[in-house]
Amino acid sequence: MPDIRRLESDDLIQFYRMHTIVYNMRKDYSKEENQKIDPLDHPADWAWGVFEGKKLLAGMYEIDYLMRFDGHDVKMSGIGGVGTLPEARKGGLVRRIFEQLLPQAYEKGVVFSNLTPFDHEFYRKFGYEVCCARNKITIDAGDLSDIKMKGEFVHILPGDDTSQLAEVHSAYIKNINHGIHRDYWPDNRAWKRFTREDPFSTGTYLYLWKDEKGKACSYIKYQDITEDGDHHMSVSEIAFTGRKGLYGALSIAGSLCAQFENFKWLAPSFIDPYDFISDAWSVESEIKPRDMTRIVNVKTALELMRSPCCDGKSLFEGEYVVEVEDENIKANNGCFLVQFGKEGSRVSSTSRDADLSCDIQTLSQLVTGYRTLENAMYSRQEGLDVHSNKETLKRVFTQRPQHVTEYF
Repeated sequence: MPDIRRLESDDLIQFYRMHTIVYNMRKDYSKEENQKIDPLDHPADWAWGVFEGKKLLAGMYEIDYLMRFDGHDVKMSGIGGVGTLPEARKGGLVRRIFEQLLPQAYEKGVVFSNLTPFDHEFYRKFGYEVCCARNKITIDAGDLSDIKMKGEFVHILPGDDTSQLAEVHSAYIKNINHGIHRDYWPDNRAWKRFTREDPFSTGTYLYLWKDEKGKACSYIKYQDITEDGDHHMSVSEIAFTGRKGLYGALSIAGSLCAQFENFKWLAPSFIDPYDFISDAWSVESEIKPRDMTRIVNVKTALELMRSPCCDGKSLFEGEYVVEVEDENIKANNGCFLVQFGKEGSRVSSTSRDADLSCDIQTLSQLVTGYRTLENAMYSRQEGLDVHSNKETLKRVFTQRPQHVTEYF
C-alpha cells in the first residue's frame, strides 16, 4: 500500500527529478552541484508525495499564501508541481493526495485553494472550477508610442531594495480578489524570488516607475523573447496604484519600439486593452480561462463575502439559504443560512428549504465574483438550481475584479 505524506528535505531531489520527467525538463540530479537546495525554493513540507517504499511515485506542492478576498486577507493554498511518474499513472495517486490534503487544509483554516490546470476537467473532480480569466493581448509596440508620461524608470536588479515595489503591489491587490500578498512569507523571500533573474543573462527586466513628484506608482516586469527573428516584449507582470501608474508602466513599451516588434501581456481581465491605443482594430485580444479555484471553507467564505449595499437601519437586512454539495470536504455539505446587513454577514447551519442549491464548483465561481448568478445559470455544467428569493441572490452574487497575481 503506497504511503502518502508530506515531504522531508531528503525527499526533494526525488521530487525535482520527477518534475524533469513529467514537465520535459533536463537536469542531471546525479551530479552533486545539482543536489543543492535553492534557499528560495519552497520548503519541503509544502509538498506532498506518494511513496512506494522509498520511491516517490507522485507529488504536488501545497504552497502557503495569503490572498485578498472582498477586502479581507484569507489563507489560500496554491497547488502546483502536480505530477506522476509514467509507470505509476492511471492509479489515482493524485486523487489520493487530494483526499488527504483538502480536509487537512480545512482544519488549518485555509479558505480557498487555487491552481493552474493542465486540463480543467481533470481538476473539477476535486472541486475546482475556472474562477479567473486573463486577457492575452498583443499590440504593435510602436502603437504605444503616444503614451508619454512625466516621470522616470528605475531599473531594479537582484539584491536591490524592494520596499517600493511592495508598496505598489499592496495597493494594487487591495481590491482584487485572488491578489496574493508578497510580504506574507518571512525573510522577504517572495520578493527575492520575484527579483532574482539577472537581466543580462536571462533577458528579464524589472522597472519601477515614479511620477514627476518621485512617487512610486507602478512597475513592469518583462522578458525579451524572440519569435521568427523578431524581438518581442513579453510582460509577466504590471502592478499599479491607479490610472497614472498603469500608463506610466505602459509608456516604456512605446519608448522601446525600436527594440521590440510587439508588446505581449497576459493581462487581468478587468483591464480593457482597447483603451491603450487610438485604433482598437490594432489590438489582438483573447480571453484565456486560465486559473481554477475551490472554496475550502464554505462558512468562512460566505461570512467574508461582500454584502449588498444596505441602508444601515437594521442589523440584518437580507438573508438567503444556500445548499452546498462538496464531495471532497464533508464539512462543507448542507444548508447554510446567510444573514447580511450593515455589520457584515452571519452564517449558520439550517434545516430551512434552500433558495439556491449548487455544487462546490459553481459556488466557488459565485462567491469569488468570477460570474454573476444570471450568467452562471447559462452554464453547461449542471451544478446550480435557483428555487426562490432570486432578486436577493442577484444582489448578492455580483461580478468583481479578479487576478491571481502569482504563478504556481
